[in-house]
Amino acid sequence: MSFSFSGALDISKSWMNRALILNSYEPKLEIVGTSQADDVKLLQQCLTDLKAGKKEFYVGLGGTTFRFFALRVSREIGNFIIRAEKKLFSRPQDEMISILEQVGVKAYFNSDKTEFHIESKGWRANEECKVLKVDSKDSSQFLTSVLLNSVNLPFDLQIETSKVTSESYFNYTQKMMGTYGYAVDDLFVSHNQRLEPQKMIGEVDVSSFASLAAAAVLAGKVHLTNWNKFSLQPDMEFITFFKRMAISFVTEENNFYISQQKQWSSLKANLEHCPDLFPVIAVLCAFAEGESHLFGAHQLVHKESNRLEKTYELLTRCNFSVEKLSDGLKIKGNPAAKYLHRDLIQFNPDHDHRMAFAARLLQLKGFPVQITDPEVINKSYPQFYEHTGLTP
Repeated sequence: MSFSFSGALDISKSWMNRALILNSYEPKLEIVGTSQADDVKLLQQCLTDLKAGKKEFYVGLGGTTFRFFALRVSREIGNFIIRAEKKLFSRPQDEMISILEQVGVKAYFNSDKTEFHIESKGWRANEECKVLKVDSKDSSQFLTSVLLNSVNLPFDLQIETSKVTSESYFNYTQKMMGTYGYAVDDLFVSHNQRLEPQKMIGEVDVSSFASLAAAAVLAGKVHLTNWNKFSLQPDMEFITFFKRMAISFVTEENNFYISQQKQWSSLKANLEHCPDLFPVIAVLCAFAEGESHLFGAHQLVHKESNRLEKTYELLTRCNFSVEKLSDGLKIKGNPAAKYLHRDLIQFNPDHDHRMAFAARLLQLKGFPVQITDPEVINKSYPQFYEHTGLTP
């Protein structure tokens, strides 16, 4: 099974959701680029509804959609309800209540955790400088949301936090906001800071492209026409991984070329700062020469699925030799691996788009994996099946 793709990909979901929140505070920031990802479309609709004066919103399964928007809506005066799928609210979310309580906003989940209620008079502080404590051990998204929603506060804000899980995503946010004239010094934000009106040029979604590039390594040819080698997205780390695995590719200005490889090396890598790469890199490791060790990604258990458990399940059901660790996997590569049984491998991605991407990679290698919820890719990269040669 092989495929060929040439063209541009959508703008980064991570970039777009940050840009949309910033644009809601400064409409003269012009967003250049589009995304068809469900998470982005839901946030766009929520912000449109908020501007229209609506009080009830739906965020689906989007982690950043909920965490960014909940703090955004709390800056307004009124009583609001954010609805979501129970799967989203089963992930660690209680830190949101703690943050809001500290700025004088009441927030709570309903009894069956399908609604998040916010009763707000806007963010308030009893002192000139508010010290806001944010627990970031489960996710950097809470810290990122505080920063995104600190625009034009009437008081100074000093943020305090300890260890930040996936800190690279928070650093990405600081750098992004800095390009629009927003200063953050040692987690201190001065009052009444505004964003400088200008064009916001979107970046290609590196997370999505890493999955497409991995597909090309296994069974295809890809020419990306909107590559940006200067992107600050944390998943740019896939370039380093590919080089260490002796996977060849060529970049020329905005073009990225990669095609099917005959062999590649195993990988020992820390994925603490790029956990979204874990499933597809794990599949590449399954076909590598030698044993790979992917580690450092404790936060995988709190993703859309328990991503560590689901990656282990997918590879072992395809008869790869895998050892599960608390923060990753050890994978014995088998470049000549084939599936010798007749039965289909029914695989449930558990609402996780990145697990569906990984399963599709195994399909490209001839493994009879049947994804029970294929539409889950719409969360971030709805064209993935089409781009890898799977016709509807």
